Amino acid sequence: MKKFLIILIGQLCILSSCQKTAFRQDELLAKRDALESAEPNLLLSSIIQKSAFLYQNKSGMGATNLSATVQYMQGNRNSDDNTYLNFRLPKSDLYEYTGVIKLINAAVINVNAKGLKTHEGVFRIFQSLLWSVVTDLYGDIFYTEGLRGQDGILFPKFDEQKDIYPALIQNLKDAAQLLTDGKESLDKPSDIMFTGYKTKWIKLANSLRLRLLIRESNKVPNAAEILAVSALPLLSDVPDNAAIPYIDGDKSMASPMGRTNLDPAGNFLIVRPCKTLVDTLKALNDERLKVWVAPVEKPWAASMDSVTLNAGKRSITVKGYTYNYQWEYIDRNNAKIKTILPFIIDSMTTYTGYPAGVSVQVINANGSYDFADTRGNYKVSMFSKLFNENANPLLKATIMQADEVQFLLAEAVVKGWITGNAETFYKKGVELAMKRWGEPLPASYFANPLAAFPADKTQQLAKIGLQKWLGLFMMGIESYADYRRTRVPFLENNGALSSTVNPFPLRYRYPESEFKNNSGNYQIAIGRLDKGDIEFSKMWLVQ
Repeated sequence: MKKFLIILIGQLCILSSCQKTAFRQDELLAKRDALESAEPNLLLSSIIQKSAFLYQNKSGMGATNLSATVQYMQGNRNSDDNTYLNFRLPKSDLYEYTGVIKLINAAVINVNAKGLKTHEGVFRIFQSLLWSVVTDLYGDIFYTEGLRGQDGILFPKFDEQKDIYPALIQNLKDAAQLLTDGKESLDKPSDIMFTGYKTKWIKLANSLRLRLLIRESNKVPNAAEILAVSALPLLSDVPDNAAIPYIDGDKSMASPMGRTNLDPAGNFLIVRPCKTLVDTLKALNDERLKVWVAPVEKPWAASMDSVTLNAGKRSITVKGYTYNYQWEYIDRNNAKIKTILPFIIDSMTTYTGYPAGVSVQVINANGSYDFADTRGNYKVSMFSKLFNENANPLLKATIMQADEVQFLLAEAVVKGWITGNAETFYKKGVELAMKRWGEPLPASYFANPLAAFPADKTQQLAKIGLQKWLGLFMMGIESYADYRRTRVPFLENNGALSSTVNPFPLRYRYPESEFKNNSGNYQIAIGRLDKGDIEFSKMWLVQ
């Protein structure tokens, strides 16, 4: 098998006189990029796999900071994630994205030279996907001049986000056209996402374009383009979801929360479902609660009668996983229990989440006591055993789902950008989001006032936003970027959080190497931010 892709020829600057002109950190090993001949099928499988796993590891299930910020999870100990403190420091995630983007850029050049339009279309989809994550997290970024060491550009300028977004959208439009015009087929085994179905790749290109168009809609009057894209083929059912399965064994290919990455007796016990998520699912009578969350091991009972009714250990089996639990009476005569009474938040329930923003006194969360450390917290639910699997049919490295498309279309109708029935799109989105996790939509689901679609447009957007937040569960970057745009459902004063004490972070700080090695262009970029290079500065999208 031919070896791919980029041969990095390193020329390291080691002399003190090089300090002012030191290469960028991510270019230190690559003054020049040399392409080696590569089989298109090898490129195809490699780019799909690397992109999807990176997207989930750094932006989705593996990004605990993003998942905590949008209150899917919380750290079950003194965790900076719970109070956004991890946004204070510069983030070097940028270079993990650009490392894969380099591979994609080289692949585009390779297949373009061979006239392989279908393959080029696929690769351009991933170009736009990963660059969109980078600009969504940081703001202005070196989109046009970055990663061009082979052209001698080692200190690239930062493009403005207002110019990057239209370029990414156009690239997705071009990708769909290339896929339409391409004559060559995609090798089914190598296409590990859609097994050679070009139509699904076209749907993905169009759907990602719709995502970006609506994300920039607060800044750009683009209703006409949203209308045009809404009429194109889009992801419409769970089999269309852009996702690949995880692989048991290899750490980099296993689920980020799987046992290979999170020890079931260690770090897996530290990440807990957030109370915001758990309470929302309970209020909706949503069966995804039991798929995502485990029952509390020792739930609190408010009376002896409830203990009597539930004498002994109880058990529940969900998706093949069995959980045991046993009620404990809140005995105010027990000295140990008496001291933790102020911390008991949830009683008479077998599912309880970790309160948002709690980063002190974690050992007593929901009145826990008598255990060695926070990992043993038996009064707050753990995530279901499903999530500690390295691989499972319900766990996917996902980059976009059909339910998200339905919620985007519902929003577009409510805002008058497209015609159609917003309620129909909304309900279809909920149905597909549940179907994704193997749960049918209950016939009575929308009879619940919390799920019913209202007449008021503001309330309609609130309902769409709530269900979209649930549908984007564990897709941290998309939920974070969407919340930053809409502030729906409002999360900033939940639990121990206060929007005045804990203001919501709006971006990642640039890596330190940008300041050290590309200072001139870095200074220009941060000069366009209202508060400089801090997490509370507003990038163009949210100004």
